[in-house]
Amino acid sequence: MNNSKFWLITGLILIAVISRIIPHPFNVTPLIAVSLFAGAKFEDKKWSFIVPLLSFFASDIILSFMYHYDVFHNTIFFTYSSILLIVLLGRILNNKKINIGKTIGLTLASSLLFFIISNFGVWLFGGMYSMNATGLINCYIMAIPFNKFSWLGDLFFVALLFGIYEFVSNKYFTNAKDLTAQKSKISD
Repeated sequence: MNNSKFWLITGLILIAVISRIIPHPFNVTPLIAVSLFAGAKFEDKKWSFIVPLLSFFASDIILSFMYHYDVFHNTIFFTYSSILLIVLLGRILNNKKINIGKTIGLTLASSLLFFIISNFGVWLFGGMYSMNATGLINCYIMAIPFNKFSWLGDLFFVALLFGIYEFVSNKYFTNAKDLTAQKSKISD
């Protein structure tokens, strides 16, 4: 991966993460999209984990100052574990040509994975539900209204990140390759 692609990917992720800080519809965040996108587009596996984790942690710190909540909340392990697993799912998309059907499917699977894992953490450590199967089921049922728009937001941010990346990289990087090829033909 060349430096320009690395910074394009990183820049798109940072812009998406900033959208967590500006006013937006409830539970419509780029968390799923950024994780999938990082997994799909960073060729170096370590960056696909580092960039989203650091970006989300930085935005969590800013949000904690804005809304006065604890950054190290009792379900942080579940939230960040979800991010890591979704980055791994994004690695499935790591190819040169985008597959829209696979991307939509993995986006919805990631949304479901996040819903299951994060709400399991709420059940386990939230102190709001009984610690039995009935309490767990109630936790998931009560979480459904909070998930109302998150799936659409996930699809929106995935389309935005992957779409902008494809547009910019096809326009800029394809033209750059064509120019390099033309220059080498001329010099021959």
